[in-house]
Amino acid sequence: MQDAPLVMVEAQDRLYSRKDAARYLTELGLETAPQTLARKFHEGTGPLCTHVGVRAMYWKSDLDDYFQAHVSAPRRSSSEPRRPSGVRSQQ
Repeated sequence: MQDAPLVMVEAQDRLYSRKDAARYLTELGLETAPQTLARKFHEGTGPLCTHVGVRAMYWKSDLDDYFQAHVSAPRRSSSEPRRPSGVRSQQ
C-alpha cells in the first residue's frame, strides 16, 4: 500500500469546522451562517472547502481569501461604482 502524501501547513493556518468558519467570517464582518456555507459549497460559490472524513472543513487562509474577495475599495459616495479592494479611484 502506498502512503498518502503529507499536507504541509503554514504555522498561521488551521482548519475550521463549518460552524466555526461561519463564526470567523461573521467576526470579520461578513455575516454568515453554517447553512449558508453549506449552500454555497453545493453551488460552488463559497470559500474553498476540504473534508476530513465526512466533515466539511475550511482552511483559515481560504476563509481570509473569500472575505477579501467580498471587500470593496473605499468610496466617497454610493453613486460611485464598487471596485475590488486594493483598487483606488483616480482622484
